[in-house]
Amino acid sequence: MKRLVLAVAAIVIVGVGAWLLAVRMESPQQAAARAEPPAPEPVVVALDRGYLNGPVSMTVEAQNQQSVVITPPAALTGVVTSVDRSAGDTLSPGSVPFRVNGRPVFVLEGAFALYRDIRPGDEGDDVLALQKGLLAAGYALGRPDGKYGPRTQAAVRSMYRSAGYAAPEVAFGTLDAAAAPSPGASAPETAAPGAAAPSDGTTVPAAGPGAAATAKGPGVLQSEVLTVPRLPAVVEGITTVGTGIAADTGLLTLGTGQVVLTSTLPQGSVGALAVDAAARFTDDSGAEATARVTALSPTETGEVTVSLLTEGAVRAGSSYVLTIDNPAAEDGERLLAPVAAVVTRAGRTYVYVREGRAGRGVGGAGAARVGGGGGARGAAGAGAGAGDGDAGDGVTLGEGTEVRVG
Repeated sequence: MKRLVLAVAAIVIVGVGAWLLAVRMESPQQAAARAEPPAPEPVVVALDRGYLNGPVSMTVEAQNQQSVVITPPAALTGVVTSVDRSAGDTLSPGSVPFRVNGRPVFVLEGAFALYRDIRPGDEGDDVLALQKGLLAAGYALGRPDGKYGPRTQAAVRSMYRSAGYAAPEVAFGTLDAAAAPSPGASAPETAAPGAAAPSDGTTVPAAGPGAAATAKGPGVLQSEVLTVPRLPAVVEGITTVGTGIAADTGLLTLGTGQVVLTSTLPQGSVGALAVDAAARFTDDSGAEATARVTALSPTETGEVTVSLLTEGAVRAGSSYVLTIDNPAAEDGERLLAPVAAVVTRAGRTYVYVREGRAGRGVGGAGAARVGGGGGARGAAGAGAGAGDGDAGDGVTLGEGTEVRVG
């Protein structure tokens, strides 16, 4: 029994030794084959779908299309004693952005500055402009007729009262009796002699032609009204407390018109950006909004100012980050191949489609023809038009089709 066990053990040892020897030994042919490099595999890349010019991002600032600098009328002198608005605020008709010498200065919409202090009984274009400005501020006074009568006076009192002030009381001049309206005509805002006093208690005595008035009534002082071409407007800049008023003092810089988005870029950063390119961004409401490039304006310094319009919720003075997926405003997406995959032969360009380990030339003279030129992404449009299509030899190029590189 003992001899049998030894015999089996000897057989096992011999077998293992023979196997180890066989593993370690190889013929010259086997060694040469093992030293050869593996068969080359082509470098390929899958066709993608997109735009020849890749997405770009830029930071833009919102600002109004027009800026107007408001200077003081000749009658406004003294020193700014209080400022009640700041940059970015919206200035509405009848509001008080600052005070001078402790008195309010109102802004009203108008085409020209008041050329005199207006007193009860005055008539003229300045009174008509004042009436229109008061109406724009929300103060009812009847039909504007260019006459500073009780209804306009009541509106002036209300404007001052809403700002926490009393309207300046001025002595009447010489008043002519107002003519009564013709039958069927709309009553003008000026009250006829004997008409009821305004609701705020202002009394206007009846006066015949040439009669001297002895009472006082609410007036409008040149020094307390600034006229602005268009309201509401956004405050872009405002005076400061302690500023002495001079003829050329810029009291307010107001932005009016539609809010535009602008960015000034180096010429080299503009690339293929084109008018009508669409951008997307997050507006002040938190929603995704869109904008459209409306102008590319060269500057004197060699840069380019990009202007965009949007209907999103934006605020003048704020900044936003825009992404433009199709900066060149191309008609649509197309199949894209890297420039390194493009082959030019006999004036025509092609891509080679992978077939197994080889790159099979397809279409035309043996390859799929490439449309368009190289873009900012180092890519070219592959295939016919923007869609998938038959490139020839029964091969259809599409997104994901592998083409040989190099």
